[in-house]
Amino acid sequence: MNEKGFKLFNLPNLITSSNFLCGVFAIIFAFFGRIELSSLLLLIAMIFDFLDGFIARKINVISLIGKDLDSLADLVSFGLAPGILMFITIELKLNGNLIETYLKFHDFKFQNYTDWLSLCALSIPFFSMFRLAKFNNDSRQSDRFIGVPTPTNTIFFLFFPLLYWKIGIENTTPFEPTYPWVLDPLVMATTALVFPILLISEIPLLSLKIKDYSLKNNRFQYLLLGISLITIFFFQIYALPIIVILYVTLSIIETKTTKHHEI
Repeated sequence: MNEKGFKLFNLPNLITSSNFLCGVFAIIFAFFGRIELSSLLLLIAMIFDFLDGFIARKINVISLIGKDLDSLADLVSFGLAPGILMFITIELKLNGNLIETYLKFHDFKFQNYTDWLSLCALSIPFFSMFRLAKFNNDSRQSDRFIGVPTPTNTIFFLFFPLLYWKIGIENTTPFEPTYPWVLDPLVMATTALVFPILLISEIPLLSLKIKDYSLKNNRFQYLLLGISLITIFFFQIYALPIIVILYVTLSIIETKTTKHHEI
């Protein structure tokens, strides 16, 4: 392999490493309470996650090492990082700052049930680990996903820290901001505990890897993209969970209509 070929061969892996580094920095920023920067880095990580596979297919590079690196990077960026980000968001909602959180863990003071709520966020990296291992060894997932992909799960959970941050910066009064019920620590903890189960579910979902650009073969993907853009325009941060729910709904409809036509 010549020097040019070697560089092309390693280009997808370099992009994957950028995904990984975004996840690492997202974790660091989360622990310093910069949840907006942490969320932004995870969105950038999703771009890198898309690009590494896209470029690998374009230059026809198939690498088992690349596949393993991609899963390891995804575990950090779309498993551990969103889990820690949710952990920090719940703690911020409980205490208003992270000093109380650090003191609580330093002295291991868990005096009531609310002190344990943030630990429910660890369900996100836990199920993400099994999701990624399952994906690497499931031959059914070549043309579609079985279970919610980890980046999609991350999009859903980015809603909570971004909404908390948005309300915080918009508050111009000296009083405590008024947060909606979705940012109640118990609601966030319960959601973080339950929703990631969809990662290892048997629900068949649309693959967003568009092999050709025909409307006939990608009508549900285009429909998802179009509605998502409109939803983001009108609902902004609130669009994140709506898009994920829409994705699951369209996938179920697509699966049922496809089976109907096959029969």
